[in-house]
Amino acid sequence: MVAPNPEFDVYSQDYRNLVNQSVEFSGLTVDFFTQGKANFFNRKLQGIHNLKILDIGCGIGQIHSLITASDRTITGVDVSGESVRLAESHHPNHAYKVYDGYTLPFEDHTFDVALTICVMHHVPPTQWHHFCVEMTRVVKPGGWVFIFEHNPYNPLTRLAVNRCPFDKDAVLLTARKTETLLTSTGMIQPCSEYLFFTPFQHSVFQKFDRCLKKVPLGAQYCTYGKKNFSKN
Repeated sequence: MVAPNPEFDVYSQDYRNLVNQSVEFSGLTVDFFTQGKANFFNRKLQGIHNLKILDIGCGIGQIHSLITASDRTITGVDVSGESVRLAESHHPNHAYKVYDGYTLPFEDHTFDVALTICVMHHVPPTQWHHFCVEMTRVVKPGGWVFIFEHNPYNPLTRLAVNRCPFDKDAVLLTARKTETLLTSTGMIQPCSEYLFFTPFQHSVFQKFDRCLKKVPLGAQYCTYGKKNFSKN
């Protein structure tokens, strides 16, 4: 079991600055990566309405204002009580809970979407399978699961992780490993796309990035899929 983590309580107060320091060599900020992941998430769910979304390891909820629509509700859970407190203060219209990092405090088939953003590399590898089972369990049949992670094949990503103080315990997963873990739940046949090939926000470069989505060199990736209707 991953116990509630007082170390992340400390980092929560200065999360943005710490991430910005770890990626400053690139000339980018955490906002660039947050917006990029939000764009990907919103694009995949475009036209799908009335969504209940669970964010596992939500931190301070930095992405939530970017993926919120009038017909979406967000629930966030985290092992850091201080992060949850800050998320609540920043996003009072959403719901947040502290949890034990092992068992999600929700019934089966509660949410339409579950996502987790650069969280699994903090989970002990012996618990990766259980993490994916829990994540999928709380999603309704036909719902979606999204796992965003750092790409260990990208040397600049490894440099950024090594520079980040709260990533000192990180065990990076390849997209293939993440696909295998989701497949092993028996509930999802996932695929992966790589993100952040270029450091530019302009739509021309974003289209270029999408053309390279299957090339395993992007700074991060998303492994995602729909839950089977035939499985519990």
